[in-house]
Amino acid sequence: MVKLRVFFFSLLVSLLVALSSAAAAEPDIDRSTPRRTMAAFLGAAFAQDYASAATLMDLSSLPADARRRAPEIAEQLHHVLERKLRIEPELLSDDPQGSATDGSGIERIGVVKSADADVPITLRRISKDRGWAISASTVARVPRLYEEVAPGYLESRVPAALRVKAWGLAAWQWLGALFAIVVATIIGRALAYVGTKIAARLARRTEATWDDELVIALRRPSRFLIGVIAFNELLELLALSAAAAHVIARILGMITIGAVAWAAIGVVEVVSRGVERSTIAAVDGGGDKALRARGIRTQVSVLRRVVNIAIGVLAVALMLMQFEVVRTFGMSLLASAGVAGVVLGFAAQRTIGSLIAGIQLSFTQPIRIGDVVIVEKEWGTIEEITLTYVVVRVWDERRLVIPMTRFLEQPFENWTKVSPALHGTVFFYVDWRLPIGDLRRELDRILENHVLWDGRTKTVAVTNTTDRTIEVRVLVSAPNASDLFALRVDIRERIVAWLRDLEGGKYLPRVRVEGDDAARAAAAGATD
Repeated sequence: MVKLRVFFFSLLVSLLVALSSAAAAEPDIDRSTPRRTMAAFLGAAFAQDYASAATLMDLSSLPADARRRAPEIAEQLHHVLERKLRIEPELLSDDPQGSATDGSGIERIGVVKSADADVPITLRRISKDRGWAISASTVARVPRLYEEVAPGYLESRVPAALRVKAWGLAAWQWLGALFAIVVATIIGRALAYVGTKIAARLARRTEATWDDELVIALRRPSRFLIGVIAFNELLELLALSAAAAHVIARILGMITIGAVAWAAIGVVEVVSRGVERSTIAAVDGGGDKALRARGIRTQVSVLRRVVNIAIGVLAVALMLMQFEVVRTFGMSLLASAGVAGVVLGFAAQRTIGSLIAGIQLSFTQPIRIGDVVIVEKEWGTIEEITLTYVVVRVWDERRLVIPMTRFLEQPFENWTKVSPALHGTVFFYVDWRLPIGDLRRELDRILENHVLWDGRTKTVAVTNTTDRTIEVRVLVSAPNASDLFALRVDIRERIVAWLRDLEGGKYLPRVRVEGDDAARAAAAGATD
């Protein structure tokens, strides 16, 4: 009886030891869904517990001797996935049946590009009790995939102290990235400098000036573009993980987009300046060609700003689209775009109205750069037209900054809308006895060969009378507002001098006293 009890006790102890050994050999891992299975594999591999990671692989396709190397194959698979595939477990199905789109009992994680062919990485449901595991077809291809991403010369010789990881990169990779930035910057500046010198020398051989300006405009953006290309090539030596390479690719993409937008804005500036220069001669020449030239300058000035803003907005949009979060968020907003558009329209109606007004003004052209206007009771010249405001240079060198909508909604005077040539008046108040014919002859003498008179108009007319004087209006013309002002001033000075000298100033305004009042005034004068 004692022997029987000892036998059963020994049997119980053996059973407990076997169960504890089985539990130690295969830990309790949740493999009920594709998401949890893949998360468990990545977690175990990250902790370098490749024995546990190997339990999440279907080894049925491997021969018996290869199955003993299961932890090694798990380590190789983790290295392949880290280098070639950016896995986000939260995007996998959390249904025990798997995703319906991939087929019954199959979950497709991604595709690893190989030299031979693209290899799909999949999970397969083994059974209801055993749950999910990395498929046998994927496991069978791991050694071949690992050969392509095995550590190279540099990576295999890195000291263990530099293999410590932080934020997804090992210490040696962080140092290598900093070194690559410095080298890429030097390469970018050096190649851009050499290229600019060669391009500038070629541009100087031509008579045109736009190519010289284009070389200067593209010099700085080219540094960034060349630097990005050089940095991207140097990254191949760092053996970055797929996740790190993805982030760096997005950053390099943003820099590339910014550099291209910078270069595009430079090209727009060069083209616009070339068009404006071609109109200067016509502006200086005067006449209808000057009006058309000022209109072209106005359109170019406004359209340049519109194009630059469009380039900037497009560049920012492309930069934001580099990130899946922003892209997904943007797609989700499409359904409410109408409501958002109405809200933004009300919130920014003044700004949007100013932008539309600027575009409308560039085509309708109630004002142009160089036009002489009277606005806000000030006389000045249109100096600058932007998308939201207009700068008017007043005669005393002050600048009026006026909202664009002011010129579309309220009246103002444009002295050079149709033609820069203008008529101007000079008024004189003289005695009734002045011979008007003599005044006309004096005006003819003044205007003869006068550099400011355009020869179109010269008239003298009596426009009003009072009990003491008559009002005489002299009407003349000049090619533009500034010449007209100077001509009027000169005529006024010369005729005033002529009136003062004519018969001792006899025809200057006088006050007459008649009758008894005159006699008393004469007597008082004699007494004095």
